[in-house]
Amino acid sequence: MQEFAENFKKGQISILLKFVFLIASFFLFITYASAQNEYEELVYYGETSLGEMFNFGGNEIRFKEVIVDSRCPTNVTCIWTGEAKILVEIYKNEGLIKEEIISTRSQKFFSISKLFQGDFSLTILWLLPYPKASKKIKPSDYQLRFKITQKVKN
Repeated sequence: MQEFAENFKKGQISILLKFVFLIASFFLFITYASAQNEYEELVYYGETSLGEMFNFGGNEIRFKEVIVDSRCPTNVTCIWTGEAKILVEIYKNEGLIKEEIISTRSQKFFSISKLFQGDFSLTILWLLPYPKASKKIKPSDYQLRFKITQKVKN
C-alpha cells in the first residue's frame, strides 16, 4: 500500500511539473509577443516627377535629378543590368538638411533615421521610364516611386 501511495505522489508531482512548465511557457510567449508589438510601422508611398516634393509625417523629400541612367535598355541584351543614380533632397521643418545619392542597384533600404528623430528608411521601388536603345529620356519624363517606412513606438 505504501508503494502505491509513493507512485501516486510521483505521478501527481510529474503532472504538476508539466502543468507549471506549460503555464510558464505560455507567459513567456505572451511576453515575447507583446514586446514585438511595441512598435508600429507607418508606410508612406510616394510617386514624384523631377523637382516635386513629397510630404511624409511633416518631413519632405524632393526628387532633384537623375545623375546617371545606365540601366540596360529593354530591347538590348546586356551583360550588366546597369543602374540609375538619383539625387534626392531631404527636408525637415521646411529646411534642407541633406542631399543623398541613391542607386537603383541597391536592393536594401537607405536609412534616413540619422536625419530625423525616429526610425525612417527609404526604398526606391522603381524609376520610369525604362530606357530604350532608340529613345533618349528627357529629364522631365522621369517618375520616381519610393517607399518610406517609419517605426513609431506604441
